[in-house]
Amino acid sequence: MDNDLNIQDTIFLDSTALAALMNADDPRYAKARSIFLDLHDMERNYVTTSSIIFELHEWLRTEYSYQQAEYFLKAMDKTVSKGRLAVISSSQEFDGETRRLLIDRPELHFSLSEAFTAVTMSYYQIKRIFTFNRNYMMLANLDKDIRIIPTI
Repeated sequence: MDNDLNIQDTIFLDSTALAALMNADDPRYAKARSIFLDLHDMERNYVTTSSIIFELHEWLRTEYSYQQAEYFLKAMDKTVSKGRLAVISSSQEFDGETRRLLIDRPELHFSLSEAFTAVTMSYYQIKRIFTFNRNYMMLANLDKDIRIIPTI
């Protein structure tokens, strides 16, 4: 993927938002579904990382079934093929930047995964993230223009 995302319409999808959207028993399901439908109606484009896809596939396989996990992968592939979702893979450059962020900014208290998301958003200048992870409030310390959906 190159650095040509249409950043005006792009929203980063975090694992917490996707997991809430896929689990009707999740207490955040109704909110996640409502937000996602609103975003869909505005014809937003989405971006996530391969590591989030891997994490969710494992979660679905473990908590539900292999078939559920495969259904999820097929749905993600379909969304990618329609041009609505971009999946960014890690690289040596991103891995190095992620580790540097953890070392240089320990006050952010990011996990490795959260730091990778921050590096990805910074590189592609993505200003919106759909998440229920409160740790992402710290993204504002890296870029004051980043907005969290829903507002936490």
